[in-house]
Amino acid sequence: MIKFTYLALLGIFCIILLITVVYYLLKPTPAGDSSVGWALGLLYLVGLLGVVFLAALFWKNRTIGLVILCIPMLFFMWPAIQRGARDVYAWFPIQEGSPLTLHIVNNTPALVNVKLECWFGKQSEVQQTLYKTLEFTSKPLAVDQHVLSDYDVQLLSSKSAFVRLVFFECLQQSGNGYSYVREVQPCMQYHDVPVENFRVTDYLITIDGEKNSEAFQEEVRRLKTDSLYTNGVF
Repeated sequence: MIKFTYLALLGIFCIILLITVVYYLLKPTPAGDSSVGWALGLLYLVGLLGVVFLAALFWKNRTIGLVILCIPMLFFMWPAIQRGARDVYAWFPIQEGSPLTLHIVNNTPALVNVKLECWFGKQSEVQQTLYKTLEFTSKPLAVDQHVLSDYDVQLLSSKSAFVRLVFFECLQQSGNGYSYVREVQPCMQYHDVPVENFRVTDYLITIDGEKNSEAFQEEVRRLKTDSLYTNGVF
């Protein structure tokens, strides 16, 4: 079994190397941003070549050679392993939580998408991972209540490093015989909320148009100039 697996992986990697080398020999070097991906692919090619060469040296000890050939597989599987670990962490209950009801008060005449982004990782670090987004649509001048599931409550109140609350104005538009809703980018406003704030039974979210960001207001002015802000209210 080890012999067959070793030979199979060695053959597959050799075929990949052959195809990749031909690709790099025939395709001209790109310019601009595409050159970054081209160089990164070339770096992976050199690394795979080194792995195959090292594994071939252990032709008589195929167990060690198989271990070496598994290194690239682990490298490419690592993102999937990380996602699986995050899924298990997010799913596994840590305590009995109380029900949480979101109260969304829209004080604007706009249709607004309210998103609660659950970010994993340490808030002090440069990079965090957006794990899940809870999304709710608030109609103009409406007051809505949403009772969250135990899973979502755990994400908001304990599993996330922090929660980012984001508001997007939605424009109802039509074209080519159908209608659709489009979010205006960038967002109206966003706030980072500590997870401790969600350890309650009721959480109030208030949408106030007077607090819209300068970036959003600038985009609205641009859209108005280009006559693309149909059905907008700001």
